[in-house]
Amino acid sequence: SKTATTSEQDDECSSPLVTWTSQQVHQMGYTTYKTLYENNILQMAYVYKHYVDNSHHDEYFVNTHQTSELQRRHDDAISFWTEADIDNTLNTQDVLLLSMHGHDLQDDSKLIPTILRIFDFDDMSDVTAFAAEVKTLIEALPSGYDNPILTMNAVATRSTYQRGSYGGHDDPNRRIKDSVILGDGVLQYLLESGLDSSGIDFVYAHEFGHHLQFQMEDAVLGTNVNYDDRKRELMADALGGYFLTHDMGGDMTSHEIGIFNQVAYGTGDCKMDSEDHHGTPKQRQCAAIWGASKANKAAAGGNGNVPVLDPEDFVRSFNDEYEGILRLKAGQCTLLLEEMNYYG
Repeated sequence: SKTATTSEQDDECSSPLVTWTSQQVHQMGYTTYKTLYENNILQMAYVYKHYVDNSHHDEYFVNTHQTSELQRRHDDAISFWTEADIDNTLNTQDVLLLSMHGHDLQDDSKLIPTILRIFDFDDMSDVTAFAAEVKTLIEALPSGYDNPILTMNAVATRSTYQRGSYGGHDDPNRRIKDSVILGDGVLQYLLESGLDSSGIDFVYAHEFGHHLQFQMEDAVLGTNVNYDDRKRELMADALGGYFLTHDMGGDMTSHEIGIFNQVAYGTGDCKMDSEDHHGTPKQRQCAAIWGASKANKAAAGGNGNVPVLDPEDFVRSFNDEYEGILRLKAGQCTLLLEEMNYYG
């Protein structure tokens, strides 16, 4: 059940990400936003990146420094979870790190195949005419092709062997296209909110956590996890927090952990009666704190390095504590570190 607990109902629920996104919609006007939505224009940058683009060697995130940092973090995540996987049953080494840009839609060689992937047209002249309309709409937006609403998403994608457009990945013998895609709009939200220092890493680590979930059996995840978006999202928050905090993973400082916990809070929503509810801001933050606490020396007695949990063991532990996370129990939502005793 997704009925709010008493503690959730007593507190006013407000999502920073939803608030920021609503401001972007207000700037362009709701009528314009509705037109973009109804014509699937808000999906086009994602569809291009996942289904159409088959060149993955020139990904770019904000600037050169952030790009190299994210690529390093991606390599570290693959190594961390590969070493943690005791029985060698998970394969995350083929997960690609991809960037999503609104400006890709200004190029007809990218936009037209994207449109063809979404719609069925009888005549190619109709396709080119629609492409011109799409570009006219986007160019009239605040910041044009760089408007964050066009790429307001971060997503873990999975595809099966020999599916996807234009051959998918360069290597035809591997699955196409398992990826983590980070949109410019999400990165802009983090930058403008002052949460970019470790917040971008958390958004990435959360999405990578979904790839671990994809490969673990339902018996480990819990029989209802495939039908419970909230549990899946909170678990990914916990996996992300664990990796970034662990000294064999991100090895983040207490300040950096505090920042990414703010990001977890910011990505919560208040649609507690909705089937696609992903957890309230406080539940999202609590899950990230719980994951971070599993990785620190204080929780392990403060002696030596904390052993890396096998992903399946981590998930079993999360399942045991899940109801407490939903209820925001202090034991699950208190961060214990060598430098600090509480974060909330």
